[in-house]
Amino acid sequence: MTNQSSSIQAYIAVALCVLTVICSNAMTTAGLTVLDEPLLKEFGWAVGELKLRDSINFIGAAMMIVFVGYAVDRIGYKPVMLFGLGLLALVFYLYGYISSLTHIYALHIAIAVVIASAGNTVAVIAASAALPERRGMAIGLVVSGTSIGGMIMPNLTNWLNESYGWRAALRYEATIPLFLIVLVALLLKNHKASQTQKDEALGQQGYTFAQAIKTPQYYFLALGSCFTFFTVMALFSHLFLYARGLGFDMQAAALTISVFSLGALIGKLGFGWLSDRGSSIFLLKLNMVVMLLGIAGVFYIPQFIWGFIVLAALGWGGLNTLFNAVVLNIFGVREPGKILTTISVFQTAGAGFGAAVAGWLFDLRGDYSLAFVVTMVIMLIACVFIWCLQPPSKVGFFSRTRESS
Repeated sequence: MTNQSSSIQAYIAVALCVLTVICSNAMTTAGLTVLDEPLLKEFGWAVGELKLRDSINFIGAAMMIVFVGYAVDRIGYKPVMLFGLGLLALVFYLYGYISSLTHIYALHIAIAVVIASAGNTVAVIAASAALPERRGMAIGLVVSGTSIGGMIMPNLTNWLNESYGWRAALRYEATIPLFLIVLVALLLKNHKASQTQKDEALGQQGYTFAQAIKTPQYYFLALGSCFTFFTVMALFSHLFLYARGLGFDMQAAALTISVFSLGALIGKLGFGWLSDRGSSIFLLKLNMVVMLLGIAGVFYIPQFIWGFIVLAALGWGGLNTLFNAVVLNIFGVREPGKILTTISVFQTAGAGFGAAVAGWLFDLRGDYSLAFVVTMVIMLIACVFIWCLQPPSKVGFFSRTRESS
């Protein structure tokens, strides 16, 4: 009975992590993206000016996430997540009153804090601690929150916008994280990452941060994931506007985001399950190729855009899970906070630059042709880094990885 109760608590913790990621990631990306056109029409801004907000999100989060990792080690993930959710509710309420780019940029600095404190990294650490024996599945479930939210939020936001206007839509959505705050406060048990790392019952060893950064694998992962995140945000952040440029109506353009999110969800869950049963490094390399082919098709064979959106999304979904799984499988859980958060710095920085650079290149040429070329080159570079990745056989005290066994 005790084991059953513990298992139930573990899955409740994972479910709360999923819901937190839905709020922190999907509301601030997929949800806001479908309001790009109303904002551009009302204020007359350039695409690059507006899309700079996405760069602020991720570059700001990259600057803050290491400090968040230390906070998780010291006070636990529950208070960190609660802080992020509370800030998200406040930001969305205030977003409904913006009147200038300065207002938007200021609010997206706050959203960067939300992404760092209530986003993937903190949730992955919490879920991995809750289900250490099914780490791949737990990570897959958590990062699927972005995709689940990506299917829901564009359509919800679009409906609220059409029914009440974009300002009221944002204020109504501010109630969502408030509801989740109550659930997290009541149901999630606080736990310090440092306690998890020292828990001998897990039977795990791992690299120290100092050992990890001496390996080439660390830098292959950091740079490869950085360029991959650049690519996916260059696509995802502009997919709605790209579809509109192809002649899609508002509803169909919003649907491209939902379809991408559904495909990513399938990839995250499927490859999370597979990573517990096979080589996560091999699966990571495979998904790099799948995503590359999918993005190339979206860009250069638009008459089959729906199929290539699904292909790119499946690849991205697998990668989103596998990057975290590979880091933990190679480097262990001895110091996961430091290792994951520092690699997340590269990822969030790449994501931030991807959205902005694609926007600036669009403004420069008046279409997405140059942005597409740059994005494809960046993705090819990412593939090179990841295909150079090999599992280390032994570093320091750690030699128990699935990859080397």
